[in-house]
Amino acid sequence: MPKENRNVQLERISRQNKEKCAAFIVKMIEKYGKEVLEEIQKEEKEHETNSETPTTI
Repeated sequence: MPKENRNVQLERISRQNKEKCAAFIVKMIEKYGKEVLEEIQKEEKEHETNSETPTTI
């Protein structure tokens, strides 16, 4: 197989793999996105609360 054809084939396969990955990420965001965002917001609030509390020795 000529090198040019192999490169074209590898680029095609690479693009297909990227599209599959993107589709998977979209599904995960649709399924878990709201839950993950809520958890992140909760952790940020906890961090802000802990940062505002003065530390004493």
